[in-house]
Amino acid sequence: MAGSKVTMTSAVAVALLLAMAMAAASVSGTVCGVDLGSMKDACGSYCARGSREARPSGQCCGVLRKANLQCLCKLKRSYGSFGSIDAGRAMQIPGKCGIGGVPSWC
Repeated sequence: MAGSKVTMTSAVAVALLLAMAMAAASVSGTVCGVDLGSMKDACGSYCARGSREARPSGQCCGVLRKANLQCLCKLKRSYGSFGSIDAGRAMQIPGKCGIGGVPSWC
């Protein structure tokens, strides 16, 4: 059970990385119910390479909580390069924000 929770959280984190990469590349619009500009503004400093922030901001957690997690899980296979985003830090966001509800198939 614990392994499946880690896998599900990782899948959402990978999809979050994709969305963050798109936001960092100045792609505008909405992906999976999340405004990319809002995600960049709210989560960008936490996910930036070299960031020393201890936790993602409440605003970052709030942005991710609005996401369609099923949609994010479907995107997990589509991620590409992450530019200035620290993938390890981005993958911490769902766990640090206490975000549940990740689909079991994710």
